[in-house]
Order: sequence, then structure tokens, then C-alpha cells
Amino acid sequence: MDEILTLAEVAEVLKMPEEVIVSMAADGELPAFTVRDQWRIRRSDFDSWLGEMASEENRQQSRGKTSSRSAGSKGEKAMADGSSEPAVSRLTVRASQVEMHTRLIEVLGKRVLHHGPVDAKPLEIDLGGSLPVRIRVYMYNATRPPGGRPLGEHKVQLIVPGQGRAERGSFDHGDDRVVLLIGYAAEEDVFILWDAGLYSNFAWSRNVQVKAETIIEATAGKLATQFRQLRPGNGPAVVETLIATPAERLAEAVDTRIQLTRQRLIEG
Repeated sequence: MDEILTLAEVAEVLKMPEEVIVSMAADGELPAFTVRDQWRIRRSDFDSWLGEMASEENRQQSRGKTSSRSAGSKGEKAMADGSSEPAVSRLTVRASQVEMHTRLIEVLGKRVLHHGPVDAKPLEIDLGGSLPVRIRVYMYNATRPPGGRPLGEHKVQLIVPGQGRAERGSFDHGDDRVVLLIGYAAEEDVFILWDAGLYSNFAWSRNVQVKAETIIEATAGKLATQFRQLRPGNGPAVVETLIATPAERLAEAVDTRIQLTRQRLIEG
């Protein structure tokens, strides 16, 4: 029989704090499962995952060396934060929760008046500017499932804090905060904003997709939109407008997302 590991044992192997490993499991970053709300992971699944992470790191380093040689010959383009390369080049294809939140705050820049701890999920942010708003962000890795079509889809897996594998989950819409459901495609440095109000009472690790073509449009500097027909709960069908945006247009995308959601609510 396959050996079963606890997350404490995984944390010891990885030399990382146990709370970080628990967060990774809850975010779907680890191939873990729950038994009576206790996280466990098969040794074979963990070994496979570890091998994939090591292989991806080697590929990232190889690409980084190639990019460095190219940059050296053409001259480096300085970023707005003073670094010579975008933050995404320092991330793996799957970013940690802290990395995603840090990147989000970094990109929103001076628009951020105040934010909660970057290791907290959800992340609460007070935004200023032309559309002052208090937001609550549920942020997930947007990844390409293995074995998909060449253009395929990116997806996020919805899990909220405290939600067990056999339990239903919902976002917290309390305290008059606007809830944002955001996916982050780390490899492309693209943010995807779904209509969070259309997702409630969802199953553990529910998949929510965005077409890869929409991601590609965003990498070209566009504020890309995609329409998806949903049937939330037992209610009538509704057309969702999702937005994919490059980092430099994230503040604009947030304003657009909020306006689209408000318009949907007004129209009933």
C-alpha cells in the first residue's frame, strides 16, 4: 500500500513552515486530500510533484540564462520599480499565495491606500483614485491543465479558507467590500477577473476556465474580454463577462470589472 504522509512530514522534507504547506494544499498547489478535515498526501503523488517542480525550476533557470545573454547584447530595459526584469521572471509557473498578493499590490502601485497581510487569504485592499473602493480579493493560480488542446484553456481551482473536500464554499461578501475573483497566469504575467458574484455554494476545487486565446490577447497589451454562459445555482442562465489584462492595465481592469458587475446587478 502507498505510504501516506501528513503535511507536517511534507514540511519537514521541504524545510518549510507547516502553515505554508497547509496553504499550498488548500490552494491546490499540492496533490493532497482530506480525511475528516485532516490533510494527507500519498508518497507517490508527492514524489511525482517534487520531480515536476525540480524539472520546472531547471527549465526556468535555463530560460533565464538565455534571456540574460540576450539582454546583455541588446541592453536591459528598466522596470518601473527600478529592477531590470519583471517580477514574473523571478516566479515559477505556479506562484505562492504571498508572491501573487505581492505582485498584485506592486502592480496596483499608488492606487493602494492600505492592504492586509500578504499571507492572508482573502486579501483586503483599500483603493484610492478615480474610483475609491474597498475590495476583498480571492486570488488563485491560473494554469494550463496537462494534456489539453494546443491553445486549450487556463483554469483556477476554487477553494476558500476552511472549506473541506466534501464541503461547499462561498466567498465572503460582508463588510461592504467588493469581492474580486482573480486568476494569475504567472508565466505570462496576466491577471484574469471573473464575476465573483456568479460563484457561490461551489464544490471543493471547482474549476473555472478562461480561453488561452484570451490570455494571448492580454499579453499583447489588450484589455481582453470573453463571454461565458453560466447557470449559477438553480437560477436562470446568465452571460458572464470576464476580463484578462496585462499587468500595466490592471487598475483599469479592476474598475471595469466592478462596473460590469454593478451593471449586471442593476439589470437584474
